[in-house]
Amino acid sequence: MYQDDQIIEQLGIQDVPEDEQTEIINEAQVRIGEAISEKLTDDQLNEYQAIIDGNEAVISAWLEKNIPEYKDEPVYQSFVEGLETDPEKNSPEKLFTNLAWIQLTVPGIQMVVAEAIEAFKQERAVR
Repeated sequence: MYQDDQIIEQLGIQDVPEDEQTEIINEAQVRIGEAISEKLTDDQLNEYQAIIDGNEAVISAWLEKNIPEYKDEPVYQSFVEGLETDPEKNSPEKLFTNLAWIQLTVPGIQMVVAEAIEAFKQERAVR
């Protein structure tokens, strides 16, 4: 969804030491998660949590219902290709479902994320 380098750029923290960058990125990701969560029902939150947790039954059912030809998607293929370099060895289905679920379930996700980062940026400026 939103990569660390995008957060670094938007917050303008390129020159901050790496350990401090990591702390700031983690806090920004929490804020992004909170902003997304506010847009979801309890059922949606539960479904998304099951996807994040790697519940294969939920992932398979969701993919079959929403994107049955997901294996043909370039994004899915990129996750398959990156599996060997993924330190956590996440399944491509889990990664693809995580991304696709957010995009299909949260209308205007890019705007939600951008607004959360901007609010976080403003808050940091006040400190």
